[in-house]
Amino acid sequence: MLLSISRSIAAKVALAFSFVIVTLVVSYIVMAQRLDTIGVAMNNVTEISSNTISIIRINKDIIEMQRDVSVYSLSGSDAVFEKIDENFQDIKIRLDSLSAFDTSEVESQYISSLALLVDELGHNLEGLTSLYKSRSTLIDVVLEDIYHTAIAELYNLNQMSNSVENELVLVEEMNKWHTLHRNAWLFLSKKDYHKRKQVTSTLNEIASSRLFGKSEESLRVNELAKEYRKYFLKSIQVNRNYFNLVNVVMSGNAIEFSTLANTLREHSQLRLQKIKERANESIITTENILNILSIAIILYLIFLAFFLHVHITKAITLLTDSFSRFLSGDLSASVHHINRKDEIGVLAQAASRFRDMSIDLDKEKQAAIQMSKVKSEFLANMSHEIRTPMNGILGMASQLSHTDLVAPQREMLNIITSSGESLLVIINDILDVSKIEAGKIELEQRPIDLNALLKDIELLFNGQATAKGIQLSVRTCPTNQNIAFVGDETRIKQILMNLLGNAIKFTDHGEVALTTHAEVDSNDKMTLLFSVTDTGIGIDPDNIEKLFGAFAQADTSITRKFGGTGLGLTITSQLLSLMGSELEVESDVKKGSRFFFEIETEQCSQAVSDAQAEKSDTSSENADYSNLKVLVAEDNKTNQIVVKGFLSKLKVGSITLAEDGEQAINICKTEVFDLIFMDMQMPIVDGLQATLEIKKMDDYRHVPIIALTANVFEDDKKQCEEAGMCDFLGKPINLKQLECILEKWSRES
Repeated sequence: MLLSISRSIAAKVALAFSFVIVTLVVSYIVMAQRLDTIGVAMNNVTEISSNTISIIRINKDIIEMQRDVSVYSLSGSDAVFEKIDENFQDIKIRLDSLSAFDTSEVESQYISSLALLVDELGHNLEGLTSLYKSRSTLIDVVLEDIYHTAIAELYNLNQMSNSVENELVLVEEMNKWHTLHRNAWLFLSKKDYHKRKQVTSTLNEIASSRLFGKSEESLRVNELAKEYRKYFLKSIQVNRNYFNLVNVVMSGNAIEFSTLANTLREHSQLRLQKIKERANESIITTENILNILSIAIILYLIFLAFFLHVHITKAITLLTDSFSRFLSGDLSASVHHINRKDEIGVLAQAASRFRDMSIDLDKEKQAAIQMSKVKSEFLANMSHEIRTPMNGILGMASQLSHTDLVAPQREMLNIITSSGESLLVIINDILDVSKIEAGKIELEQRPIDLNALLKDIELLFNGQATAKGIQLSVRTCPTNQNIAFVGDETRIKQILMNLLGNAIKFTDHGEVALTTHAEVDSNDKMTLLFSVTDTGIGIDPDNIEKLFGAFAQADTSITRKFGGTGLGLTITSQLLSLMGSELEVESDVKKGSRFFFEIETEQCSQAVSDAQAEKSDTSSENADYSNLKVLVAEDNKTNQIVVKGFLSKLKVGSITLAEDGEQAINICKTEVFDLIFMDMQMPIVDGLQATLEIKKMDDYRHVPIIALTANVFEDDKKQCEEAGMCDFLGKPINLKQLECILEKWSRES
């Protein structure tokens, strides 16, 4: 037995406290007779306290029931009324139970009065439901039917109308009925008393209007207006009776009940005070004896606390300190009490195991960090290595397209160009997914012209839609209004292009529509709802969740038929998540799909879109680059030919090539150029170091140096800016991009 106690803290504590229990039992036996008198008094106190608490709870329940009645008056919920009835029955039962206690004559009279009030409240509850049903029938059925009948009659008139003027009159009349019914509902259901005058005014307008003379339909509409007025007035009377019952009669009962309950509670408390005074004399005598016992117990507890501190608390403190050091990263901290046989020993062994696991986890964490770094470097290298030959393929194809080719040759060249551009899209999608996962995408906040943005997208996809025989529509609400907001135009355009591209790809006939709805509040906060709807193949509901997984499509057969990497919606969903939004889908198989999302932003002054800026900045039809002297630092021979060919096509006066950074530095020491294109990765001296050295030269402090590289990550762009480069041209480049750069920076130089 002693061995089992030594192995268990609980056993030790139980043994220690058993002495306290024994002492208390002995004290109880000694004090039993003294406590009999106190016990009787306490029974009386308990009984009176119980009565008082019951009265308070009943009063609270009455108030809560009145609150529920108010809720029921607004909602008419059966569940709320069941709660009211259940609460009422519980109040009656508890009020009846108060009569069974031994109470004074005055208290009995008060309890009887409370019972009468509760009975009256029950009668009122019976009338409450019938009044609510009458009110609900008038508002939600009778008036609703008249309203729908009138709208139907007006719609029939509209169908028979043969002129735009008549149609406008009928639409205006329908709007009056919509306004009438809405205001009537707000007045009757929401107690918006300002709406009554508007209802009366609208009814008068409807009554005074004559639609196309005295046709049968017109007369029926007028009769419906009269009938609506009749039942509206009747609804007002029923509503008045209903709220009079709820807010006057039942509320008055509740207030009277609270007053009686408070008086009864005060009377019970006076009784309780007298009993306490009689019991106080016995308590004083008992108190002296208990003081002596308390001192003895306190001394024993002090001894027990010292024992627990030395044997348990101190050990736990040491283990806690070890855990704290582990959590702060210090895994060299020692673990005490490992050899103890009780629970402290088990905890110490767990701490030791935790330390060992933390050491292993730290090693795995470092390995994961290293793996992430290797992955980033791999993606950067792969991007560079793929984009460099892609620049050669697309660049040479572009230059070849400006030569004389026979039709079969031009068709083959178009296939090469299209395939190269498709491969470039796939590369960009994979890099976007990687950058989003690594958290390396930062959203811009610039003014955006919504109409210009949508116009650019419409022009971009018109050709695809026309080629498939699909109608493409782009709509904005409100129409004919210039809307400008703050956001990342490039990413929003990327999202819309992904959604529209998918819609056109999966639609063989019918329509693809892009709609935008803008709402602005008084604080210039704007909510934009973008929606792309198609009449394509649709999506099975079971496959919708698969859409947002990387490299996934709803069905593998879709990949075989339509192609694609399955990254578009993944990128779209993740970009929207960065914007604080979410892509939502509604779809029916073989009927079509709707992809939509909302963006919370701010309204701003009129913006200039990227496309407009590009047009204004690149209107270079008459630009003359014959006097421009350009240095191209590029180590790849193919890329040298591509860039030189593009510059020659743009009629640049002087083009000098450097095969590495060191050669570029040496050439700049002997010649002065107007513009420099600098590759980042070159042998001997790379582009960043070469830029730093060239910018130190007096003649080149203000000469634009443009990054010309296959490294397209944000980190690469930042490195170029820090080195002194003023712009960034990613590979593969095309003639239009190069022309934009020349137009922009030739004026600066």
